[in-house]
Amino acid sequence: MPRIEFEADTEEELITLARRWVMGPAQSGGVAADQAAQADHSELRQRQLGEALNSIRGADSRRLLREVAELSLTGAALALDRDLAARYDKKSNTAFAGIVAGPNKVMRRVARRDLVMWDADARGYRMDPADAEIVLQRWPAPPRP
Repeated sequence: MPRIEFEADTEEELITLARRWVMGPAQSGGVAADQAAQADHSELRQRQLGEALNSIRGADSRRLLREVAELSLTGAALALDRDLAARYDKKSNTAFAGIVAGPNKVMRRVARRDLVMWDADARGYRMDPADAEIVLQRWPAPPRP
């Protein structure tokens, strides 16, 4: 059985490579067609994520998503450690599986993908930077006392 492999740095690049292999190179649209396709993809992402975020009601989930989004824009992960458990008043780290599960469940239903991913190397949570920008636009930081 023949085997085909693709390598890419991001999931989006991987999908683009696979789509190009299946569909062939883009036809005669050039740069304008690529920009239009990118705009359509961005609009779809905004719409899907907006729908998912509107469904998330838990205060801990919203707070955690904001923290993950802020760190994801800098390339960092939200470390799952004692400090995080203390800030959320949780006795163990297993509570965070539930806090993350709700938003991911909604996102899977709406967009067929996770919003928050576990990074085993960093022992923490990450988010796609494009999603992080949308989360921070939709949920601005609360005013500091």
